[in-house]
Amino acid sequence: MRTRTLRRVMAVLALPVLAACEKVVEIEVADGPVRLVVEGRLEALRGATASTASGQQSLRLTTTAPYFTNSASPPARGAVVSVRDDRGTVVLFRESSTPGTYVTDSLVAAAGRTYTLRIEWQGDRYEAVEALNAVAGIDSLYFTPRPRRDPVKDGLRATIDLRDPPSVRNYYLWDQFVDGTRLLSPDTLFRYRVVTSDEFYQGRRVRAFQPFDGRAVRSGQEVLVRQYSISEAVWRYYDALNQQVDGDGSPFSVPPASVRGNVANLTTPSKRALGYFVASEVAERRGRVP
Repeated sequence: MRTRTLRRVMAVLALPVLAACEKVVEIEVADGPVRLVVEGRLEALRGATASTASGQQSLRLTTTAPYFTNSASPPARGAVVSVRDDRGTVVLFRESSTPGTYVTDSLVAAAGRTYTLRIEWQGDRYEAVEALNAVAGIDSLYFTPRPRRDPVKDGLRATIDLRDPPSVRNYYLWDQFVDGTRLLSPDTLFRYRVVTSDEFYQGRRVRAFQPFDGRAVRSGQEVLVRQYSISEAVWRYYDALNQQVDGDGSPFSVPPASVRGNVANLTTPSKRALGYFVASEVAERRGRVP
């Protein structure tokens, strides 16, 4: 009893000491140089004909902001934006009513072509080159539970089948929309893009693949799955970006690093833009959850 009382007294005496150790430390983080950020993907719809293909394309240009800023990234206004294909055709993009978003109705992209993005902004000229590769079609879209899970408790997932083309390396990226809303990640806990290479299934039929297996869908919802072709360089970019986003600070995490995109600054090479210019063919499948 005496020992227990002594321990309580020592604990009470230690409280002021622990409280005295608390100190608010304010760290000043210097603002780095303002960089241009490019978010853009040229799209060509798989199976579209000359009469149904759309020439609508858009690119979003913003700038970096101070680290502790909670507002949206500032738009990069007043840029001159154009895209040139490998046949010499140049299409100009105009800035839309949404600041920093540049659009055109006249660029019908096609698989097998190479596109060069050029941007002039605040005295600097930027350039990025990307090939648009063909994509495999989505053979079917249906809804099944995750393997070895209780379908009643766990719910259904959007599931697709596809056949990977043989004799050529392919790289894929997926998006999923539920009732018109794009899902930002394949899971509610992890923030990353769903990308893969066909290294382990080249030329084979892929069955029962669930790109967004961490997201259940409900009866009556309309689901759209989009499957994009990407280049190896884009796949490596997203893979590196995913590793940075998923890092948890443990000894086994990838060290923090800047992920380098493909938009070069021709005027000041050391002042590269952030982000990536992507060109993709896209296959779509739409279905309603039973």
